[in-house]
Amino acid sequence: MTQRQSVPLAQILHGNKYQIEAIKELEQLFTLDKFSLFQVIESFQKELNAGLANDRSSDLNMIPSFVTGYPTGGERGTYLALEVAGMDIYACQVKLKGDNGKLAINQYQYKIPQDLSSGDDFTILIGYVIECISDFLLRVGVQDDFVYPMAVSFGWAIKQTAIDAGRIISLGYGLSYPNGVGVDIVKLMHEQISLKDLPVKIVAITNDAVCTLLAHAYQHPTTRLGVVLSLGTNCAYYERTRSILKLKKESSSTQGDENMIVNTEWCNFGSSRRTLPCTWFDRKLVRESINPQFHVFEKMTTGIFLGEIVRNVLIYLVDREILFDGESSEILNSTYSFDTSYMYVCEADDTDTLEDTRIVIEDMLDVSKTSLADREIVKKVCELVGVRAATLVGASLAAIVEHMVYLSSLAISGGIYEDYPSFHPRVCTTIKDLLPDDIAGRLSVGVVKHSRIVGAAIVAMMAEK
Repeated sequence: MTQRQSVPLAQILHGNKYQIEAIKELEQLFTLDKFSLFQVIESFQKELNAGLANDRSSDLNMIPSFVTGYPTGGERGTYLALEVAGMDIYACQVKLKGDNGKLAINQYQYKIPQDLSSGDDFTILIGYVIECISDFLLRVGVQDDFVYPMAVSFGWAIKQTAIDAGRIISLGYGLSYPNGVGVDIVKLMHEQISLKDLPVKIVAITNDAVCTLLAHAYQHPTTRLGVVLSLGTNCAYYERTRSILKLKKESSSTQGDENMIVNTEWCNFGSSRRTLPCTWFDRKLVRESINPQFHVFEKMTTGIFLGEIVRNVLIYLVDREILFDGESSEILNSTYSFDTSYMYVCEADDTDTLEDTRIVIEDMLDVSKTSLADREIVKKVCELVGVRAATLVGASLAAIVEHMVYLSSLAISGGIYEDYPSFHPRVCTTIKDLLPDDIAGRLSVGVVKHSRIVGAAIVAMMAEK
């Protein structure tokens, strides 16, 4: 299992006894021992199996994707793909060239305007999405009398009933349309496509985790699991259809015993049961979030939430007069003001005076003056939150790998994983520590650096087979 070099753990060398005691208290709250991690694995596997059986008894939705079979890297053809992720829309034309996974991408990015982030009419948002498709087709050009197959990847939870059909369970980060929940998304998009008279047919819907898996699998055909760690998080993997018990009850579109990609929706793990080692900082964040009953795992492991946990801890230390001589700032007092990217900077700061950390605290957060002990504490808090996040991701991956048994390659994409230098080695170390040597030894963890939207095009290709 390949690992990047890990960042050395932060030390409090200049703190007084009260500061050192406070850090020890935080270490006890955030550090997870092996016993705790094995409990996470056991709980995750119980939820996984319950979610495969039905939709009522698990925090993991375990949604069948209806994508079966594997890409080989030899497929050829031109396909359209669309990804709706957060407030971003990516339209893409992918030319699969075969020859062990060669491809060419023509991609354009659009932004969902802020005034369309919420409303009472979900059709307006979808109408804008279709406008983006129309603009993209004008840019790349179209052939006469040809209807282009397209797969659409949504960063929303969708209950699929076929590879090209599904209803929205919940919308993603930043969007609020109450009447969007329950919508037959493909039907609505086709209605809007017809109104614009576009030469496009949506042949498949998918999500970012499935796309990550397939984008990597086109070039590394043994890949069987995909993870996204960005604004949110999700995981998809191949499961035997005979094990997806609820599939037999809900659909007759699959026959025999195939391997199908299942979308775990692991962001919601731990939301209705105390299956995660939450601190009171986590419970505060979850309680005050936009969807307080949901996505607890996500709020402990990724996105803007990591920075917000750090901020809550820093404010707690300020209020105890442990940090910054008890002085805060208007910026630091504002929710989500400690950007998660600041964690990367502070953790990687190896200067004698922790100058980069000083810039984050004093210049970015407008705290008037900091001591070297203050900066050491901030760096340590970032480390504690970051290590726990990576450890929980690693433990959850270990749970799925153990469930799958035969897995040899998995793929991970997303800004958190790509930009946070210490995240990857910590995930790998956790997996290695928690799995038997014969399983961990053959496991390869790959980072998807090219656009994962390639995976959506591969879904379109597989839907057309």
